[in-house]
Amino acid sequence: MTVERLSPTLSVIVHVRGGERRLAECLASLGAQTLPAIEVILTGRPPAVPLPDERFTVVAADAGDAGAARNLGVARARGRYLAFADGDAAVPPDAFERLVRTLEATGSDLACGQTAGVDTAPGDRLGTHVTREPALLRDGTATGKVFRRAFWDEHRLAFPEGLGEDFPVTVRALVLARSIDVLGDVALPAGGRRERAAAPRRLAALLELAAFIGERAPGLREHWDALVTADPALGAVLDRAHEGPGALAGLVPGLARLHPAAVRGLPALRRLQLHLAVRGMAEELAALHRFAETELRHRGVVRRGPPWRRRWYVDYPLRRDRRLSRHLFDAEQDLLLVAGVDDVRHAGGRLTVAGHAYISHLASRGSRIELWLQRGRRRIGLPLRRVARPDVTADSRQSAVCHDDSGFVTEIDPAALPHGRWALHARVTARGVTREGRVPGGRHAGERVFAAGGVTVTLTRDGGLTLQPGDPAGPPDPGGDRVTEVRWGAGHELLLSGVGESGADRIVLRSGLREHSWPMRWTGTRWTAAIGRTEDGLPLRSGTWRVLAGGEPVRLSPELVADLPAAHTTQVHEISIRTTRAAELRLVVRPALGPDERGPYATRRRRARRRRGRLRDAALFDSYGGGQYSCNPRAISEELARRRPDMELIWVTRDGQFTVPPGVRTVLYGSREHEEALHTSRFVVANRRTQPGWYRKRPGQRFVQCWHGTPLKRLGRDVAGMPYAQRFPEEEWRRHVVMWDALISPNPFSTPILCRAFGYTGEVLETGYPRNDALFRPERREQARRRLGIPEGRRAILYAPTWRDDELAGSGPVAPPLDVGRLAAALGDGDVVLLRPHYLVADRMTVPRGVRDVSRFPDMADLLAAADLLITDYSSAMFDFACTGRPMVFFTPDLERYRDEVRGFYFDFEAEAPGPILRATDEVVEVLKHGDFTAYKARYEEFAAKFCPWDDGRASARVVDWMLA
Repeated sequence: MTVERLSPTLSVIVHVRGGERRLAECLASLGAQTLPAIEVILTGRPPAVPLPDERFTVVAADAGDAGAARNLGVARARGRYLAFADGDAAVPPDAFERLVRTLEATGSDLACGQTAGVDTAPGDRLGTHVTREPALLRDGTATGKVFRRAFWDEHRLAFPEGLGEDFPVTVRALVLARSIDVLGDVALPAGGRRERAAAPRRLAALLELAAFIGERAPGLREHWDALVTADPALGAVLDRAHEGPGALAGLVPGLARLHPAAVRGLPALRRLQLHLAVRGMAEELAALHRFAETELRHRGVVRRGPPWRRRWYVDYPLRRDRRLSRHLFDAEQDLLLVAGVDDVRHAGGRLTVAGHAYISHLASRGSRIELWLQRGRRRIGLPLRRVARPDVTADSRQSAVCHDDSGFVTEIDPAALPHGRWALHARVTARGVTREGRVPGGRHAGERVFAAGGVTVTLTRDGGLTLQPGDPAGPPDPGGDRVTEVRWGAGHELLLSGVGESGADRIVLRSGLREHSWPMRWTGTRWTAAIGRTEDGLPLRSGTWRVLAGGEPVRLSPELVADLPAAHTTQVHEISIRTTRAAELRLVVRPALGPDERGPYATRRRRARRRRGRLRDAALFDSYGGGQYSCNPRAISEELARRRPDMELIWVTRDGQFTVPPGVRTVLYGSREHEEALHTSRFVVANRRTQPGWYRKRPGQRFVQCWHGTPLKRLGRDVAGMPYAQRFPEEEWRRHVVMWDALISPNPFSTPILCRAFGYTGEVLETGYPRNDALFRPERREQARRRLGIPEGRRAILYAPTWRDDELAGSGPVAPPLDVGRLAAALGDGDVVLLRPHYLVADRMTVPRGVRDVSRFPDMADLLAAADLLITDYSSAMFDFACTGRPMVFFTPDLERYRDEVRGFYFDFEAEAPGPILRATDEVVEVLKHGDFTAYKARYEEFAAKFCPWDDGRASARVVDWMLA
């Protein structure tokens, strides 16, 4: 397509970060804008899609910083107006034309559309000012706005470099603009992946803007400071303020100037943290931090003051400290309405609504609940019946008060509703406190739309329950396969019957990147399917599973949406059927724990319960918190079974994702059976730091802490201060460590490190690692290769990267650092490439074609036994594999960052690694094809002598000797 190159009216800058899934759609939408004279400037990484026409240009292809790249794009722009678009979202075709035409008509400096997900005031407001529309400050995105270029240049606006966020320039523009046009019906996307700076840098930028607003528009200061105090960055910084002055470097002056009204709107914990941090009360701040980590959920509120003005205060430490004002402990902002619609169904011509409502921190017994439907100012009161809901207490994440009496059931006659859109509201009164508001959808209720007696019933997470008479059609039918009947089989299979015309041959369940499938059987346009155990012979993993056929969602019939089948409980799981607003079928799977078995309230009651019963001749094993039958606990369990076949062996399972040998019993993590086993077994063997919070070791029990690897990367206390360190309460840590009777050490190098990192001073069993016994048994190698289907004579290459601490902060897909797809293609059929991602990120890692995904293979020890060559980075697998003498390759493109910023090392990895350290996939291909590993023979021998001196195939026997002594 040839487009006449006019002098552009509008310049649109698109920063390409890389990885945008909808970049082609975004560019196509910009090419289709109805504004004729437009230029589009792409900055950042080169786009991986073709440009639509000559109006599109690429600049600053090497600019990695979003702020710098956008500023360069602005410098190249020729238009009288500027706009910014997100490369992961399409722009409506007339959006920019309407915003530009409005500016040309009014002469305003800035025009704003309505950004999706950001609540600014509705409707059009032309020629307005931010002081009249302070809600505009909530939208800090640059996308969705058009700036007059002369205004931009006059105030020398620029994106801050190194921050990666829009709000510093956008909010300045909103405050500086003499006149703003707002078009409420110009809907613009918020974009896809949003960048957010590290909390200290983001908070510093927010506080800098607070000072700017205080000078330029002091009337907005309270409003802006309320946004600052509500921003997650403030909480993240305050949660680390106890670490010392460095955690608040440069922030204290700005924090001290926050508007008092905004500070009063904070919950009590944040008010206290802020007060102590600003005044440099380090000792008190540290005490408050310890309290927040270990006791906060167990403490409630107290009522104090004379009878005529008694108020509720949080029962926190320092409450009696005379240096601290009582208002710091005021619970007004902590006593919140907590409510939810948990179910709604249509039967017998009536709607039955079940839910819960309570005031946080106040027990529900004796409370009063009122329900009504509301439209505008008109209300329709609803009768209700109170019901017991112990599950609400279990899910309340606190142990101070009981909310078992918070449940309600109400019935509504849809035929009696007047026209209009009616929403469910609730009011709760407890202990002299009243809170009311709209009732949202319950956490586990799902979302759905259905027709009932001439009324459209809508249940959503945010909007709650709404009823609209006069529109009985419900959601439009999108077609596709539809479920008409749901039953549960004798073997806990989910039996589905339905109709459709897709002819799909399999039902697919998908959760994140994980998939399982089962056959569909068709008779004409009718089909059936039975969803049971997965291809591995295991039950579904906990999580929310989409149900697909032929790549399209399977939907429930309207009758089933209006009357969802009840949850089903197996030995391991509770499986609930949920839907979306489009009636798409979902399966929600979670551990089958009763209300008296899960949550802090149940934990507190267990701690108070006296333990009875004698210790039994039994051993309880826990590998990775009940996640696997593997590692050192497995080796010890199998050795104990050989030596003491009369002893009962019990394994903890969190999700039913492994099988155990005949004669071994499993218990569900957190269940009554788990509690009974922990309190009566003579031996407890685990390979992670923690056990359930209610566990206290019995006299006479012996607790063996195996751990799970020789440490290259820093552990425990030694990680303190690293920016991505996982937080683990020090008091809880000490409570667990003091219960250990023995700590297994794999080698002399590890002994002092493990003791120091865990604060452990007890007995150390310097036995070598029991899990490595498998590497000295030829039969384990043969069995593993047969199970993996590795043909005789083919080389098995195992790629086992560890996890990155910063990866856990996200939720999206994680790519393996090495391009294993290209590696497998380059090596050809002579090699089998196995990918074993770390279990913490395995569900998020994509596995390309040609590579064998062994993330669900039961035991890493068997994979190491089967492998002919190991590729890893910083994983402890390198120390185990050194027992075999087989070659290793280390792929470490992020070595400096991982070592210096993310985790830190205990020794000079580059000097001691027993194989080549590589940074590019092509280098790995070359080494695997033509590399000579004999050059590393001497270093390999030194490495094995240092880290594997006790590994001889008898480590399990030495541990069991100690246990039975």
